[in-house]
Amino acid sequence: RILCMCENYNGDIRNVRTQPLFIKDKILQADQVYYFKLLQWIDKHRIYFPPIASLGPYQLRAPKRRMPSIRTNYGRQTLSFQITKMLNRTDMTVDYSKTFYAFKKQCRSFLVGSGNCYSVV
Repeated sequence: RILCMCENYNGDIRNVRTQPLFIKDKILQADQVYYFKLLQWIDKHRIYFPPIASLGPYQLRAPKRRMPSIRTNYGRQTLSFQITKMLNRTDMTVDYSKTFYAFKKQCRSFLVGSGNCYSVV
């Protein structure tokens, strides 16, 4: 509703598509805020380095973390599963060596610029 008010939309609010307005105003959607906070937590605790003991000879280029074993979909909500899934993503390249504010700006621009919502599954 606030986005429609900022755009001075006078028609029926139910017919307005808000996704282009989120992208135009560079505002994160509700599910993107979760991933934004998760990336900040990963950067703050510096867990983006792969464990050296788990690296094989062919995994040095793109190291992957081992996913924790789960039995139900409820296990996908745990923090360890979400962190591992986020660090194993190939479509998202984040530079963790930047300053915290530059890192936040890079994460926000990637999440807003992608224009789609990420599913946990």
